[in-house]
Amino acid sequence: MEANITSYASAIYAHARRGDAASAEGWLKRMVAAGIDPDAATYNVLIFSHSAKGNAFGAEVWLAEMRSRGLEISVCTYTTVINVCAKSGDMSAAERWFQQMLEENVQPTVATFGAMMDTCAKAGDMVRAEQWHDRMIQHGIAPNAHTCGAMVNACAKARSPHSAEAAERWLNFSEEAGVVNDVVVYSSVIDACGKIGDAERAVRIFRRMQAKGLKPHILAYTALARPFAYRGDWIKVESIAQEMIASGIERNEYFVYAQLVSYSASQPRQGHSAEQCFRS
Repeated sequence: MEANITSYASAIYAHARRGDAASAEGWLKRMVAAGIDPDAATYNVLIFSHSAKGNAFGAEVWLAEMRSRGLEISVCTYTTVINVCAKSGDMSAAERWFQQMLEENVQPTVATFGAMMDTCAKAGDMVRAEQWHDRMIQHGIAPNAHTCGAMVNACAKARSPHSAEAAERWLNFSEEAGVVNDVVVYSSVIDACGKIGDAERAVRIFRRMQAKGLKPHILAYTALARPFAYRGDWIKVESIAQEMIASGIERNEYFVYAQLVSYSASQPRQGHSAEQCFRS
């Protein structure tokens, strides 16, 4: 069977989805050598292949190649490039590409704004993420589960004294808008609480998640245990572990680490309990 654009594009995509940009690019060269001109969709996949490692330069090279071939650079292409910037938290590059997109009269979508918020979240810039959310609303674009999750994630990574309060505020906004019902988003809010030691707020969000009928996963339990661990409240951490195990979830190395921290931070230290935990 003679190879065609579809078969080459499938091979490129197979490598791109694994983040293997070098192999994806190798298949493009074979495609061109066979006399088959790649289309815009193929280049979009090549740009996507650089997202795993946040290689904005590699993505930009292929966008430039698209332009040199006279191919249409759509909102999908620009959004893919911005997503690559998001992986490395390169806000200046993301904002530059967003501005260029507007200058070429390509209109952003909710996915484009979500990518901008993801970039801010990666950089831990909660304020700038909120600015991009406001800008999205000004464009007449409604938020969705991804953009709300990105805002919560930006708060969780900000490590500001107000980040937990801000994360809860965005969770409230998400619930009121009816766009989020995801354990990952709630876990991010709990994580934001844990990072500033707001254990009581973490418990409240955790119970709120359960009241919504969502089953916490290991990440949620670990995030909940962490602020108590650093307080040295090993009794509370053990009770969280017992609840988690009763729900059918086994401890992993991250939860065990939090438990060991709780024994070490307590006064007096719980050396015997720490040894039992480590050996169990």
